Amino acid sequence: MPIGISQPPFLVTGIMFRIYFRVWHKFMWEVFVIFGFGKSKDKRKEKPDKMEKNNRSEAIPSRIADCESLMKKAFGISSDIVIQAFETQKGKAMIVYVDGLSNTDLIDRDVISPLKSRDFEGDVTGAIQSHFTEVLNIPACVGQILQGNTAIFYEGKKKAFIVDFKKFETRSVDVPDSEAVIRGPREGFTENLRTNTSLLRRKIRSPKLIIEHTSLGRQTNTAICIAYMDGIVNRDIYKEVKYRLTKIDTDAILESGYIEQYIGENTLSPIAGMSITQKPDVVAARVLEGRVAIMCDGTPHVLTIPELFIENFQTAEDKYNRVLLSSFLRLLRLFGLFITVLLPGLSVAVITYNQEMMPAVFLKSLISSTSKTPFPMGAEIFLIVVMFELLREAGTRLPKAVGSAITIVGALIIGDAAVSAGIVSAPTVIIVALTAVTSFIVPSLVEFTLVYRLLLLLLGGMMGLIGIGAGLTIMLIQIISTSSFGVSVLSSFSKEEMKDSVIRFPLWSLVYRPISIVKENRKRKIKK
Repeated sequence: MPIGISQPPFLVTGIMFRIYFRVWHKFMWEVFVIFGFGKSKDKRKEKPDKMEKNNRSEAIPSRIADCESLMKKAFGISSDIVIQAFETQKGKAMIVYVDGLSNTDLIDRDVISPLKSRDFEGDVTGAIQSHFTEVLNIPACVGQILQGNTAIFYEGKKKAFIVDFKKFETRSVDVPDSEAVIRGPREGFTENLRTNTSLLRRKIRSPKLIIEHTSLGRQTNTAICIAYMDGIVNRDIYKEVKYRLTKIDTDAILESGYIEQYIGENTLSPIAGMSITQKPDVVAARVLEGRVAIMCDGTPHVLTIPELFIENFQTAEDKYNRVLLSSFLRLLRLFGLFITVLLPGLSVAVITYNQEMMPAVFLKSLISSTSKTPFPMGAEIFLIVVMFELLREAGTRLPKAVGSAITIVGALIIGDAAVSAGIVSAPTVIIVALTAVTSFIVPSLVEFTLVYRLLLLLLGGMMGLIGIGAGLTIMLIQIISTSSFGVSVLSSFSKEEMKDSVIRFPLWSLVYRPISIVKENRKRKIKK
């Protein structure tokens, strides 16, 4: 056969193989990136900005009748919007506010009464007995009204006067349930954004503390605050945070968790790279280390960016207690993480494949306990782990007084009944109970511990200690390759940062801020 006839099939095959290889390589790389094993270019930067912009803002008319019609058109038939027009000595006026968000007593005292007074001579700015701002277009005016402010219109004025008369029910400052402390401040953030900024300002009484305001959500217009220390913050991180926030294009932002998911890098990675707290002193400490804090109206949970992996073993109390106790507790939390992640998988691997590693007396007792159960050790542990997660979720969703009782009683009754019925063995219950208790030591890593606990359990049941080694390798690779806003989560092992990592040195020796985060003004104090 001539050579020219046999070449095309090989050429087509080579081209098809090359296309297949590239597609498969790209697909697998994207999978690795999603799970946090690599870095990719932020595709959100390539997308055009789809934010709706009004090229021409509707100006405020000079006639009150026109203003009234525009307000009714903007708010529709909403029953809680108060649009009240009235006559003054010099002309017609109108006020607009949201019933339930504004203080009607102050409106009547500082706005309506002065404008209706016989002494009023047409000077609105002199009659309003409170601080006000001016807006020149209808969209800005509507936004201010929905924030709880009061808008004042006057005949002949092509602008609205905005007065801050907000008044609505808020929760008082209380102790956050998820971050209980023995020593230190007990106050926590609330759902009111201005209360939260004031709590942070009380901790850092410095003009260098900058709190920027913006809003997110086309429909909710949720107020957002970005807090940082000017001169200390990492400018690259700050600019990246601002950029990602501007790229959020959605209808609603109802909680800081929305923001966390929109600006996060590795969607399916169990390591978020952003920490969450409800305590003002924790936010103040992290902001003073060069981080950026994001506060969201309507939630007490504040994001701080970036988060290093070692911070999951640190609490606010560590800086308030003495050195030995703080260091011991940090080591205890690290040990608890190893137990809750490793113990189930390691137990299954040793009992199933490497029984020679256990003492004879212990092995004999274990065999006698598990010989009458119908399931293998791995299936028993998986069954009890699922049962524990169900009980914990039930205890979380039920009322507090009932939830704790359900969790305790349910665990005792079901565990005892399962052992008595011969469904699971007593050692299995002990292993899972110890795993469950130690999981509460590092609550910020609940997603991480759950994922790798199940992965090591699966690999340990399939391949023994080799599977445990493979699982630990995967876990270590993911931690090493994960970064948060350009900072590796393991960037805490320099000479100076080691003084405040797994163990804590005395406060007087912590001269430098985290050098992996702060690029300027790194010294906390000047050495004498």
